[in-house]
Amino acid sequence: MSVRGTHVPEHLRLPIAGVTPPPTEKDGQRLFPTGNFRFYRPVYRDKMPPCNNACPTGEQIQKYLDFVKHDRFLDGYLTIVEDNFMPSITGRVCYHPCETACNRAEHDEPIGIRSVERFLGDFGLQLAENPIIATLPPLNGKTVAIVGSGPGGLACAYHLRRRGYASVIFEAMSKPGGMLRGGIPHWHLPEDVLDAEIAKLLSLDGIEIRCGVRAGTADLSWDDLRNNYDAAFLALGQDVGRRLDVPGSDARGVTGALEFLRETGLGRPVRTGQKVLVIGGGNTASDAARSAIRIGGGTATIVSLEAEHELAIVPEDLEQARDEGVLLRPNTACTAILSEDGHVTGAVLCQARLATDEDGTVRPEIVEGTEQQVECDAILIAIGQVQQLDWLPGHLSDRGLITADEHGRIDGNIFVGGDVMRGPSMVVDALGDGKRAARDIDRLLTAQALEPEPAPEIMPYERLNSAYFRHAPRIKVPLAHPAERRRSQTAEVTLSYSRAQAVAESDRCMSCGVCNGCDNCYIVCPDVSVLRDARENGHYSIRTTYCKGCLVCVQECPTGCLEKVPELDFDEPDAVTRMETAFAPYDGAHAEQSAFTRQLIEESIAEYDAERKRNGNSGVTA
Repeated sequence: MSVRGTHVPEHLRLPIAGVTPPPTEKDGQRLFPTGNFRFYRPVYRDKMPPCNNACPTGEQIQKYLDFVKHDRFLDGYLTIVEDNFMPSITGRVCYHPCETACNRAEHDEPIGIRSVERFLGDFGLQLAENPIIATLPPLNGKTVAIVGSGPGGLACAYHLRRRGYASVIFEAMSKPGGMLRGGIPHWHLPEDVLDAEIAKLLSLDGIEIRCGVRAGTADLSWDDLRNNYDAAFLALGQDVGRRLDVPGSDARGVTGALEFLRETGLGRPVRTGQKVLVIGGGNTASDAARSAIRIGGGTATIVSLEAEHELAIVPEDLEQARDEGVLLRPNTACTAILSEDGHVTGAVLCQARLATDEDGTVRPEIVEGTEQQVECDAILIAIGQVQQLDWLPGHLSDRGLITADEHGRIDGNIFVGGDVMRGPSMVVDALGDGKRAARDIDRLLTAQALEPEPAPEIMPYERLNSAYFRHAPRIKVPLAHPAERRRSQTAEVTLSYSRAQAVAESDRCMSCGVCNGCDNCYIVCPDVSVLRDARENGHYSIRTTYCKGCLVCVQECPTGCLEKVPELDFDEPDAVTRMETAFAPYDGAHAEQSAFTRQLIEESIAEYDAERKRNGNSGVTA
């Protein structure tokens, strides 16, 4: 039955929900703010993804993976170079601690972060112009000296330039790159990739590299560093291999593995034997053994004090070495080197292990009576490396390392980082040291305190809503065939992801602790309290006047970036809207209308009466 035109008697003209005419949406929320029902409210709070936290350079891994999965490769590249200017290099040689920390490993398999990083790095090298140039501030007139053009020194120069500082890098070798050129084989890091990354760095105004200058000589003294520059960073590396102190170690054919790799890296003619022993248990030993096979075409055996599970060789590199024919003799020591006419012909090996003294000192423990002779025609020594530091003041060095405080500062305006501070480590560790040194040099020169960064909140797998992530296998990185690898000193072992593979692998990222624009909160909210203007992190908001605190959005958030917080935690005036409801909220009010409601009713009735008089009506029609 229609009620159109029905007359409403005067005595029945009651306020509808306390007001006549019915309120607008805005006034309705002032009258009935359902947000006042809350005990908890949903709060968006970024957490640190474990991959980001594990990366020594602090790369925003989740962010650039999100860009890649949406085909935004330039944005991904610009994101990664905020923290690491050489992703095409680290994408090949990094030992990827980010993947070890990846939460996805507890779901199925970790993300292939290093391979995506390489994809972005190669993308950046193919750009016609260096996009970093447009992001740089003007030079501020201050210059920093950097000793060493390895990863630590190059990274320091880059991050200093991003802060407005010029730098001069001094390199003892004839070509820049440090251990990147003189310690990593070309089949692992092609020389043209290294050259391209260095050229990209040198395209930034204010960065200069001077090769053939060794610190501690007349060309560059300690006083030069202290007095002629606003600050200095020592990234010397450790370019002198330790000698093996056993009988016969001075025979021809016994060479330092580090020196062997440096000569090949600089393109100098190198010869090795058909039966090679490599003494050591780290990555230098692995690289030397694999290079010896490529150059000599024979066999190579790694002899290590460590047991196989104790080897410091990156596991995937060890697997590749085995595929290429490298043999292992773990828990073995070399006690003597045999020679004939001054040239090595063999070695005496015996069973051994690494033992720990009561004071924690690690030492070899040889099993007597297990000696045996083995034949070889070349021996490469990879038992560690040091740096010549006699040019420094004596109190600054200790057993081949430079001593520094917790900020890497050694004296006044001079900082240190990389292998010469921490001992042999990885490329990405040196990159992180260079980045932190640039930050602290800037703080020092701008009279800021040198303070450690606050500890972040790391997002664990248990706080993800893993039901939203389908199981998907990791895309395996393609490898060249072992037979092809053995024949070439320059052919890359590890190949790159295709465009489709990089996008698909990035799509496996769980975006731990960071909004990935999945729209779950927007869709599941029963009160339409979640708003957004774009499906992107930072574009979502919660209307607290509507939100009743049901926390469905928190429960259904896949990434764990939404969390519940007690409403009483919001006691700042601007942090929460506390308003009167249509009926007075205090105890004993007995449904008494609040002052705000009475005023709104009076204004509405007055407006209604005025409208009725203007229209000459005495009633209301429905």
